[in-house]
Amino acid sequence: MTTPHTHESTAHVEGEDDHGVKQSEWRRMVIGLFLGVALAALVWFLFPSNAVETVLQSSGADPEEEYTYGAIRAVAAVTILMGVWWMTEAIPLAATALLPLVIFPLAGVGTIKEVGAPYASATIFLFMGGFLIALALQRWNLHRRMALAVVKVVGTSPKRLILGFMLATGFLSMWVSNTATAVVMLPIGTSVLALTAETVGGMKNQKKFATALMLGIAYSASIGSLGTLIGTPPNALLAGYMKESHDIVLGFGKWMIVGMPLAIIFLFVAWFMLITIFKPEMDRIPGGKELIDKEIAALGPWTMPQILTGIIFLSAAISWVAVPFLVGEDSNYDDAIVGIAAGLLLFAIPADAKSGVRLLDWKTANEMPWDVLLLFGGGLSLSAMFNNSGLSLWIGEMAKGLGGLPTILLIAAVALLVLFLTEITSNTATAATFLPIMGGVAVGIGLTTNGEINILLLTIPVALAATCAFMLPVATPPNAIAYGSGYVKIGDMIKGGVGLNLIGCVLITLTVYLLAVPVFGLVL
Repeated sequence: MTTPHTHESTAHVEGEDDHGVKQSEWRRMVIGLFLGVALAALVWFLFPSNAVETVLQSSGADPEEEYTYGAIRAVAAVTILMGVWWMTEAIPLAATALLPLVIFPLAGVGTIKEVGAPYASATIFLFMGGFLIALALQRWNLHRRMALAVVKVVGTSPKRLILGFMLATGFLSMWVSNTATAVVMLPIGTSVLALTAETVGGMKNQKKFATALMLGIAYSASIGSLGTLIGTPPNALLAGYMKESHDIVLGFGKWMIVGMPLAIIFLFVAWFMLITIFKPEMDRIPGGKELIDKEIAALGPWTMPQILTGIIFLSAAISWVAVPFLVGEDSNYDDAIVGIAAGLLLFAIPADAKSGVRLLDWKTANEMPWDVLLLFGGGLSLSAMFNNSGLSLWIGEMAKGLGGLPTILLIAAVALLVLFLTEITSNTATAATFLPIMGGVAVGIGLTTNGEINILLLTIPVALAATCAFMLPVATPPNAIAYGSGYVKIGDMIKGGVGLNLIGCVLITLTVYLLAVPVFGLVL
């Protein structure tokens, strides 16, 4: 599960202003602030005056809908403004996400009720439930226990140890923030490196092993989160976009059928690349098994809070997968119900009958990244107005020339564009910006002739690629955490990341073609 990473500091540092913002960052923010406004103004004043006529030519136009030039160009201008501000972080990401609530009602795009509804959509509550479960796992240290168990099962030779860490990290990141997962796994990894350094004559004799292990933890934190809808914000944004804009429910279980194979294959490919590029200097680790056993022993026996939290976690995971197949399509069931129900159980069930402490209290729950939920809401509201105003249809008409290209080439191009863009921009903001745009392109080039569900052919690549950032420390928090360990150089991260980005493009394209098409009933 991916969350934005923020840095807070009150100390004055040379090269920073009095509020702890580096001068280079301040310049970027100021430039982004004015650039966003300037580009939005250009779009507003230069937007084609025949936009309404173009929209009405689209086969997807609703004959009962009154499309207006003002609404179309307002949404276009706000899209540019939000996109630039998100990518430059001119103001906090969550603050940018509030722009639709102010501008769209005043511009006549929609009422405050219509614009604000997506901020409280089922997708928001699904992710909220996932956050509550993750916070409970962290509160009782259950995530650390699960991670060590996986590492022990896989083995403790250098190559198997790297694989074990990657499998454990990948599994945890399906349910817990990828940042929190990396923070949990990194100290365990550095403990292993400290032990092995003593047996091989110092850290200089295991540099490649250390690099592979640290990068393995960072990369698998991102890769594993692809497997579930709550694993990473772009996945949840895709589900919300399809529901809010096209009334199509993806479903937790169906997504896992698509996402899990991708995550597993991608993880093993990443492992193979790492142990090939950074081949460990030794074949075995003296005392490796003993170290893992020692870490597990330090956790002590299973406690009642851990058992109860584990039961609720497993029940929620099984329900997300199984319930959609047991209830009919006309049912009022939604995956958000399971997430919130699990959260309520955690608040209600005592961890200790004597003290009255619950498995989850509000102090712990308040650590939830509320800014992420606001960011979701802003992205979903923008997507909804994209559709309601007719801007998505206008973009589709403009993109009709791409209709002659093979679908597989379009999928690969979208994945590649987002993959490299997300190296320097927020994963969530990138997905929020590009999902409605690619939805409009899908309509314009005729992919929806056989049903609106075919919009997924171009929007799934956006969601999956937005999470895959492997080249730079600034690309995603796990990368920054691995770089901060001191065992990874930027050159090493780029060396491993470029290849993974290209392989990711291929795997995402094949996943859409071979899995998403049959699972979601898409027509090529």
